[in-house]
Amino acid sequence: MRVYCGWESRLLRGATRDTLYLVAFQQMGNVAESLLMYFLYLDESGSPNGWQTQNHFVLGGVAIHEGQVAGLANKLDEIQTSYLGDLKVSIEFHAGDMKTGNKRWHDISKEIREKMMAEVYEVIANAQFPHLIAFASALHISKAVDSEPENLRTTFQDVCLKFNHFLVKTHKSGKPNKGLLIIDDAHKKHYQNLISAFRREGVKGTPIYNIVDIPYFSASQETRMLQLADFCVYAVYRYYEKGDSTYLDTILPQFDRRDKLHVDGLRHVTKTLACACMACASRRDLRTQQQLLTSEDEDTIEPLGGR
Repeated sequence: MRVYCGWESRLLRGATRDTLYLVAFQQMGNVAESLLMYFLYLDESGSPNGWQTQNHFVLGGVAIHEGQVAGLANKLDEIQTSYLGDLKVSIEFHAGDMKTGNKRWHDISKEIREKMMAEVYEVIANAQFPHLIAFASALHISKAVDSEPENLRTTFQDVCLKFNHFLVKTHKSGKPNKGLLIIDDAHKKHYQNLISAFRREGVKGTPIYNIVDIPYFSASQETRMLQLADFCVYAVYRYYEKGDSTYLDTILPQFDRRDKLHVDGLRHVTKTLACACMACASRRDLRTQQQLLTSEDEDTIEPLGGR
């Protein structure tokens, strides 16, 4: 069974990895030879234009440090071997199909499918932080528009900003990592247009220098890491669309956060001011803390001339 797909293997080996980094160097200027990469694997759950049948669209995935790709892929291959050992070909782990028994999973019992899904989520949950970081943006129908590209832009820019912010944090902590986006090629055209616009305009006016502006596109069946991204966004989608937090509860600690209470890597885009979801509650609590700190600082400022 393969460990990870051919292009990932080439990226992680000497010559082609150097070529990839050379592209990064040309885009970002002189950087240290010790530069390392986080690969952000992105996928969608729901449709950015499916508002007749859904209330949410989710874009997100997992950022994986380059040194962890092979080990994580092996763990997913081991799950397949454990339950489907008679199969000699790699079967794509697609959360929605596994949950409902669609496509290739039709002949596999619900009990086996659920056990396999639980083990995949445990792989995400048990990955050492910050070697695997999750990000997601969930767009509610109240903030959606009748434009698929605009709905994608809203969620994609959220995720890019949060990923860039994480990379800035690692740089400030003495670990200068850069980021590369790897996206399911089923959505290639839309994302190419968005990335071109981000390159010209920045994201919400903010340059994202830490992310290489030449993304890679791959079919999800070719890499286990895009399959992990699919599981991540499926967990977020089920939480917001179905009110089922089972999977999200398992992987929530892997979302980027500034501390144990405040999650930065998960955003709910909604007009509902009193939303009680995990992401909105975290943002409100953080905003309250910041206002209290600002108020305390103002109380300590002495009037001109002193006392």
